[in-house]
Amino acid sequence: MTTVDNHAHNQEANELVSRIEQRAIQIFKFTEDSDEKRASVASFRKFSDLVDDFHQAAEMAEGRLSVLKTGRRDELRGYVVQMRAKILKVEIDVTQTYLENLIESRAALPFGAREFFATRLKRLEELSHVLKDGPEASGSSGSLLDHMRKMLEHLIAQAPQLEVFERDPEWRPPHRQAAARPAVKAVAPKPKPTQAVPEIKPIKLTGRDNWGRVFLDKGSFDEVHMACRARNITIDQVAARLGMTRVSLTLILNGQDPIQRNTLDVLHRIINNYNAKTGEMG
Repeated sequence: MTTVDNHAHNQEANELVSRIEQRAIQIFKFTEDSDEKRASVASFRKFSDLVDDFHQAAEMAEGRLSVLKTGRRDELRGYVVQMRAKILKVEIDVTQTYLENLIESRAALPFGAREFFATRLKRLEELSHVLKDGPEASGSSGSLLDHMRKMLEHLIAQAPQLEVFERDPEWRPPHRQAAARPAVKAVAPKPKPTQAVPEIKPIKLTGRDNWGRVFLDKGSFDEVHMACRARNITIDQVAARLGMTRVSLTLILNGQDPIQRNTLDVLHRIINNYNAKTGEMG
């Protein structure tokens, strides 16, 4: 392996760890912000998004660090593991505080809270596979997770359910006899002003390729945003098809985070092969 390759791998490893550190700092700043009251669903959702984004980025960094040819690989991977352990503790402590405050406040929960709490319940199941009690813990982590699970189930039961409005299959519109109306002279309708329809063009994003991972050029977000607007789809829909959050996709499109070359190809297919008639993405 050449000196140039070594330098490139060292630089990429440092960038990966730096981005993880920035996300961890965001979480710590959020939890220390006195203006953020831990008794609202909106604040809880914001905290959860920050934590989920951190863990997703950390998993990607650990996977990439395992293949980089750098002398500090093991050291950096150990550092990432330590950061994840700290954020995991913060996640559990702060989540418990949010749940307790929401129950104690007895405030009315907004629409959509039930679905959000369901995602947190799923996250608890993931944590139950991650946390391991030592001999001296006496099952403390299991008891804590069980307590949090019961609080979430209580909140889900209290949260308003989104109604599903369905028409009775036996319903028929009432028959009304049309009343006689005086003849009115027909007036030709005024032509509506034509609106410019966004031109639909296939996109082809470019960037700096680094060992199969691409840092996209500036302006990629605007290009994708305009392409989605022309096709009447959203960034959130594209992110969901790629199996990532809107935040993660935004960081990629702004050139801050890399994207795998094969994932970039999938992104192109999703947008360029969108079928407006069926509403299906490629």
